[in-house]
Amino acid sequence: MLMRYKLPRFELFDEHGLEAHTVKSLKLLILAVAFGIIHFNIIAGIAMAGYLRTLGVSDFVFGLLYAIGPVLSPIQLAASYILERTRMRKRMLLIAGLTQRLIWLPFGLVPFIIPMEQPVLRIWMVSLFLFISAFSGPFMNVSFFSLAADLVPERIRGRYFAVRMRISTLFGVLGGVLVAWILDSFSPFYSYTMVFTLAAIMGTVDIICFFGVKFPEMAQRPKDGEQFTQMLGAVIKNKPYMRFIFFMTFWLFALNLSGPFILIHLREVVQLSNTLITVAVQILPNLCSIVIVSRWGRALDSHGNKSVMQVANGILCFAPFLWIFTTNNAVSVVLIMLIGLMHGLLLPGFDLGANNIMMGSAPQVNRSMYIALYFTCTSIIGIGLGNATGGWLLDNVFSNFEAMDLSLLGVALTRYSFLFALTALIRCFIVYVALPRMVKEEKGTSAQDFMMDTARNIRRRILHRWAVIRYNLRRKKV
Repeated sequence: MLMRYKLPRFELFDEHGLEAHTVKSLKLLILAVAFGIIHFNIIAGIAMAGYLRTLGVSDFVFGLLYAIGPVLSPIQLAASYILERTRMRKRMLLIAGLTQRLIWLPFGLVPFIIPMEQPVLRIWMVSLFLFISAFSGPFMNVSFFSLAADLVPERIRGRYFAVRMRISTLFGVLGGVLVAWILDSFSPFYSYTMVFTLAAIMGTVDIICFFGVKFPEMAQRPKDGEQFTQMLGAVIKNKPYMRFIFFMTFWLFALNLSGPFILIHLREVVQLSNTLITVAVQILPNLCSIVIVSRWGRALDSHGNKSVMQVANGILCFAPFLWIFTTNNAVSVVLIMLIGLMHGLLLPGFDLGANNIMMGSAPQVNRSMYIALYFTCTSIIGIGLGNATGGWLLDNVFSNFEAMDLSLLGVALTRYSFLFALTALIRCFIVYVALPRMVKEEKGTSAQDFMMDTARNIRRRILHRWAVIRYNLRRKKV
């Protein structure tokens, strides 16, 4: 009689005590982000920057176009109010998500719809599609984060989102390779059309995955007759949550002050190909994230969010200084790779920690309003104002500095160099001064304890490995 062997069950995360439909829904969220990350990397990466510059926009207009989404982020407050009153979380996510994803198909066709003789009309048409995407995004965001906060158990939240980030990163690498090949293999507008068509398809598949998710009931209905201002007022009175919002707003402002212009710097100053830019800015950091993100997830569950965020960005906040020394030479490529390595190893710890605080600090009652206010503040000031301010400084202030022909350690300073230096100074202040004072967390260890525990673990691993090597050498001698 033949014996039947049951294959071991493969688990992406700790499924102990979870119902079957919950496990299925959690896995669908992971599958969705695998496609969604390809969509996101296209609309926020080198393809978007190259497309807008090929259309002929200046640094300031470039920053304004990037700011359209954040400027419309207050819609999230209205979206949250509608969500809390109607309780139609799944319908809102699906309708808004499909609209936001599919709009990128005509977005890439603008050069073929509007003649070359009308460049201003092309930019206005691009702005219209960005507006539609930005209008739909808030309804999708508040629905998704409200769902994630209710669906993902708190006890596995750090490790679960680490797994989700690892898989999304892997798909992001594969998608990045494909996008870079398309951009470098075809003529500009044809390549951009192909890439944004891919973004529309991948984004649509992302949203389709949510058709199979079992959305849990929202925890509690708002009080009868509770108005929008009452919901919003309850969030504003929550001082710890508001301090966290202020901190993340300042942090994202510093990040986005120069973030979009790094791609322009690499294209126009360093003069790298799209493939090299994708490797340095996207693929290398993503590969590092795949290796390290599960360790950050375990650290978050063991030591808390605040200490991990402090340690992760204690070094990373100096990275913008390194961009100053990247010029059009072979040595700069090594330096760019080093920066990518730093981002890949350190940034996941900060991002996962901030995500956990944002979802975990919001109470179940009217949770989507907490999330909506968070994204409204961080988007308008942190992203929108950051992008617009960076573009304005480049065109009106740092361009004058560039004309002075200054240099640092033999490197000629461009207008982007001054922007990178300002970004680094602000980020250092936020991490070393603002973070310890503005972010409060009841549970968790201090940053010093986390570093000491990490150092002990590394020392123990090294000693164990050395003992194994010595044992094997003695066996060979015998």
